[in-house]
Parts: sequence; structure tokens; C-alpha cells
Amino acid sequence: LRHTLPLLLAEFATGGAGASARGLGELLAVGAECAERCGARGEIPHLAQTADRRGSSRIVAQARRLRSALTWEMAA
Repeated sequence: LRHTLPLLLAEFATGGAGASARGLGELLAVGAECAERCGARGEIPHLAQTADRRGSSRIVAQARRLRSALTWEMAA
């Protein structure tokens, strides 16, 4: 996912919301669940740009969820 998502998110961010957008919300949901379960941290190119979009589409909601999972820090 770390290699595939940046390509799909870049295309989505530039307005190529056609075929690349189909299934992207589900793929982001899988990524978010994996990150939440295993505690993965880091950045994925174009994820923040997608998460910062207005609206509540599945793609935007799951991008926000994944970004939160990847940046969440445990309380001391």
C-alpha cells in the first residue's frame, strides 16, 4: 500500500478522479485499519492533500482516518 497509494492519491489530487478513484476509499480504509492495528507511523505522499479536501466522501473520510492513524502518538 505504501507504494501504490501515493500514485493513486497523486492522480486523484490532480483531478483524475475517474478510474483511479474507483475503490480508492476502500483501499484507504484497508490502509487505515492496518496502520491502526500495527501502529505504523510515517507519511504517505499526497495523503495530507487528500485528507484536507472539503467534504465527507469515503475517499476523504478514509484519508483522514489513515492520516490520523499514521500520525497518532501514544500519550506518555
